[in-house]
Amino acid sequence: MKLGIVGTGAMGRTLRERAEKDEAFSEIAMIEPLDESSWPAYKTDLLIDFSHPKAILGIYEYCRKHGGNIPVVLATTGYSPAEEEIIRMLAKICPIDRKTNYSQGIAAMNELAKLGRKLLEPQADIRLLESHHTHKKDAPSGTCKTLCDYLGIKPDEYEEKVAYLRMGTVCGEHSIFFAMPDEVIEIKHTAYSKKIFAAGALEAGKKMLTCQDGDLGV
Repeated sequence: MKLGIVGTGAMGRTLRERAEKDEAFSEIAMIEPLDESSWPAYKTDLLIDFSHPKAILGIYEYCRKHGGNIPVVLATTGYSPAEEEIIRMLAKICPIDRKTNYSQGIAAMNELAKLGRKLLEPQADIRLLESHHTHKKDAPSGTCKTLCDYLGIKPDEYEEKVAYLRMGTVCGEHSIFFAMPDEVIEIKHTAYSKKIFAAGALEAGKKMLTCQDGDLGV
């Protein structure tokens, strides 16, 4: 199968290293999304995007040019309303899997957040702390916003209930606090390597390829 990796930065390179070890992929194209000459002339079997929100227009135009029906994994966050509209247009012609975080640990943390809220609300004050490297542009992170959804924290409550740090080379840390009188429960996830995100995104893409209609995760 032919894989197109949108984004040539650290995550794109990590994904390529992972994909090169997978016999399922016969060809891997590294795509710089804002460079038209970087897009392959052929139709890929799968696209995985680990770049930036502006890439979504190029992804849509490439898929439309090649007749659609290309499974797309969107692992990028921080889209503007206009870019969200392009994603909705893309979903009409291609199956999409979209998550704010592709690690298994965060998937489990989402479920723990939901369970903690069910068991401890309203007696607990619920707070979130997230940390990322200094080059992380969106704050709070997409992962943090997803956790907020599970915890019932609304966007207008972020300033009060969510704290974030941008420092050094931190790959990603997320902590949930359920604070009650005389006790606190903390749930924490720490990412030590970008490899976990690459592995999860690649597995999501391969799963889409085995499903006739793909996995619409918009």
